[in-house]
Amino acid sequence: MSTSDPSHVMDGMTGGTSLEHLPFGLDEPVARTLEGLAICIDLIGVALILFGFFVALFRLLAGLRHGVGLSKNLGNLNAARTILGTYILTGLEFMIASDIVHTVITRELTDLIFVGLLVLIRTAISFFLGREIHEIEDEHAAKT
Repeated sequence: MSTSDPSHVMDGMTGGTSLEHLPFGLDEPVARTLEGLAICIDLIGVALILFGFFVALFRLLAGLRHGVGLSKNLGNLNAARTILGTYILTGLEFMIASDIVHTVITRELTDLIFVGLLVLIRTAISFFLGREIHEIEDEHAAKT
């Protein structure tokens, strides 16, 4: 199979595929199964982030519907931020797992660098977002 085959799920994503150079003697059906699994894991991560967005939005709108303005009740805003941040963190963890599966499949240097940078960026975002969520929770606990 050539890397210009448009039917391949990884084409155009990271500069090509490496099915011809599979590690550990993986054959093409196994590699395609792992790629499909990685895509499913990515989709679960995206679904979690979107679900968290709607849960947080519902929380904000419910507070407004009951006549509680955001300026009067910052706890409502902080709760929505905490909910959304938690779902984003969980979704990012799924996406990092998917990137690791892609790393096992692709062994080209450009693919490894690309996936490594993605994991690094997502890990940094996860770290700082997690720290912010803890600060919001600590601030809320100190007020009560």
